[in-house]
Amino acid sequence: MNAKPDLVLNVLYGIAAVAALFTGFGNMPLWGRYYVADVPGLGWSGDFFINVNVHILAGSLLLAIGAYAATTFLVMRRSHSGGLTRSGSIRVFLLALALATGILMVIKNLPGVHFPMTMLIIFNFSHMAAAMLFMVAALVALIFKQPWRQRS
Repeated sequence: MNAKPDLVLNVLYGIAAVAALFTGFGNMPLWGRYYVADVPGLGWSGDFFINVNVHILAGSLLLAIGAYAATTFLVMRRSHSGGLTRSGSIRVFLLALALATGILMVIKNLPGVHFPMTMLIIFNFSHMAAAMLFMVAALVALIFKQPWRQRS
């Protein structure tokens, strides 16, 4: 199997994850408040609307990579043995939860779509919790060199 698509996918995943992480914290909004936006080249991070759009773009890229990886995994699983590791399963669940709640947060901004305030709070805290737990799980997996998939 050609390793080049895996490398490109891994690089895109890393860029999208770091961008989503950076802009996610920027949406709170931390970067203007703590002068990160004053660093040359990071002035855009203090603009909420640019920050939100970059966050949605990074999330869309993560969603596309996730759809590709899930499809590839399901197709390859039929022809090869091996599934997700426990670490991979946890990360897949947390990333899927973060993406699903992120999609709900985008939907709530569409014209004519209204959710009760309680639901908006649940979406917001669920999204932040899933994203933070995913970051911790990804960091632990990186430190302990835990792969996503079992090697066949």
